Amino acid sequence: MKNMLLVTGMLASMLAFGPGVVQAQVRLDDAIQNVVANISPGFEAGTRIAVVSVQAGSDRMSNYLIDGVIDALVGMGRFAVVSRNDLELALLRGELDFNMSYEVDDNTAQFIGRFFGAQLIATGAFEPFGNAYRLRLRVLEVETAVIQAAHTESVQRDRFVRYLQGAADPSRFWSLGVSLGSSFADPWVLARLSATLAPLRNSFIRLGVDLGFVSDKPNVEGYYSVVPFAHYAFFLPFDELPIPFAMGGWHIGAGFGFMIEEYRFAHFAHHSDRHRAFMVDFVTGFNLGNMFDISYTLRTDFSALMQKVSVGFTHRFQ
Repeated sequence: MKNMLLVTGMLASMLAFGPGVVQAQVRLDDAIQNVVANISPGFEAGTRIAVVSVQAGSDRMSNYLIDGVIDALVGMGRFAVVSRNDLELALLRGELDFNMSYEVDDNTAQFIGRFFGAQLIATGAFEPFGNAYRLRLRVLEVETAVIQAAHTESVQRDRFVRYLQGAADPSRFWSLGVSLGSSFADPWVLARLSATLAPLRNSFIRLGVDLGFVSDKPNVEGYYSVVPFAHYAFFLPFDELPIPFAMGGWHIGAGFGFMIEEYRFAHFAHHSDRHRAFMVDFVTGFNLGNMFDISYTLRTDFSALMQKVSVGFTHRFQ
């Protein structure tokens, strides 16, 4: 019984603490420093090393990792590191034929090492692993191709990593959208067509038009309204939150529009009542999953207030 309790306790401890220790996720720059620190001990000072390649999902990420590993190795102060400029110059001259952004086999890596007179070569990979990424770096001896050191770090799947992997900057919201809503007064039905432009991070300009239909006033045979508008809003992406609709964000802002509306009355032939007014808007809302919009607008012409709630579909440009 005591043995069973002991085993159960050990398993519980491993489940509670083991994964958290072994699989602790760190930021990308910390991961680069960690892998270099872990592969460095055991080599003689002044050992010449060449960082040959780091395979990743994009050239942008691969270049960032290669530069980061080279800088970290130089910072250790114990290696003579082959300059990346020397590698790229050799590629440009046709003296070498490989891609630093893709996996390089051991034979090619050995040839590159010998070309630069290096005793060691470093290759790596950056790949998805569960809800994170895994950065793996290994060091081979040039003469024997024997792996002398290797280390792996778990990297947070944060905004910066997604950007380096080729995703659009989540703080810039470029989109086209349509929505349907109501002001719970005239107009009772509102359709919106709009586009957002995001020249600056964490904000956007929304340009669009609201089309209104349906009036509940007596004796009204027909009604419509048109409101072209322009809004400026601050945008807070919540793509890093651990929820199903992790992409998208929340916005709040203000703007202006110009309303044109017309009532046609049933008992007065050819008679209509038209209004035109400058409007000021205060807006807020959410985008969920880069697809669905929920928005609220408080609109005024300084003589009355109108509220609008709408739900719509958005195509966000990535």
